[in-house]
Amino acid sequence: MPDPSWQAMQLAQRAQQIHRNHVRHHRDLHHMAHARHTGAPHPHRPVSRGSVRGRGLVGFLLLLLLVAVAAVVHVAHDPELRTTVETFARDLLSKAQSG
Repeated sequence: MPDPSWQAMQLAQRAQQIHRNHVRHHRDLHHMAHARHTGAPHPHRPVSRGSVRGRGLVGFLLLLLLVAVAAVVHVAHDPELRTTVETFARDLLSKAQSG
């Protein structure tokens, strides 16, 4: 089984990359809007037709991913907590399978 802390680090790096791309996209949109108001020429870039709810969902899922990564890292570093979480997961799985 791969090291949980390594997996958590990989997830965190991916989440940071997604966030950087998201911020870069908003910055580009801001610069294009500013160029339009100042009369400066701007390159044509198609605008996503995604809904605000869809973008909010992506942000929420990114936040959820970051919280999950932080929890995995915390559990990976605390042996007592790791044992407690493993026991809870086994009990939950057995209850789900039995009924």
